[in-house]
Amino acid sequence: MSKRKGLSFDEKKATLLGAMNKEASFYTLKELESLGKSKGVIPQAVKEVVEGLCADGEVQTDKVGSQVFFWALPSQRTSALRTKKQKLDVESEKLRKELQQLEEELAELSNLPIPSEQEVAELRARAAAERRRRDQLKAQVDAYERCGPEKLAEMKRQSVVAKEAANRWADNICTVRSLFLRERRGEVSSEQFNQSFGLPEDFDYLE
Repeated sequence: MSKRKGLSFDEKKATLLGAMNKEASFYTLKELESLGKSKGVIPQAVKEVVEGLCADGEVQTDKVGSQVFFWALPSQRTSALRTKKQKLDVESEKLRKELQQLEEELAELSNLPIPSEQEVAELRARAAAERRRRDQLKAQVDAYERCGPEKLAEMKRQSVVAKEAANRWADNICTVRSLFLRERRGEVSSEQFNQSFGLPEDFDYLE
């Protein structure tokens, strides 16, 4: 004789819910275990089944004092089914509109002319040019980022050092020129000295 197959989880839910609707009463968990046992649902499975029914909105629960009660009235089941149907209707309408929009977009795409090989080649060339332009801009941005506040401050400091060094050399040259012109007074002019040593006419200290 073959062993009787046990109820599936959904079958247990349907069995217990049917019994609760038939009695239309309020139960503690212990009472539901007894009710379930009388209908073929083992007591160890009743708690999980009841939690599933509560999650589905098929069974209501509330705590009164220290006791937790569960109930499932036919009118509540009808209300729950009506709410579920309304939710499904809303989702169905949303999907219907999305399908209609996709069909319209597909129809528009179907009416578009197929691009020629030359047009495709031109688009590829433009895309390649835009990628090169993007790379150039990125390189410029990277260069600007490398010239941050610290880098600019260092460049400014180096500029000051270079200016001071240039003015020291200018001072040395002016000193040598003054001594030379004093010794060769009347023989060599300041302009001739500058020309001989490749100095500009407006040679002077840097401001």
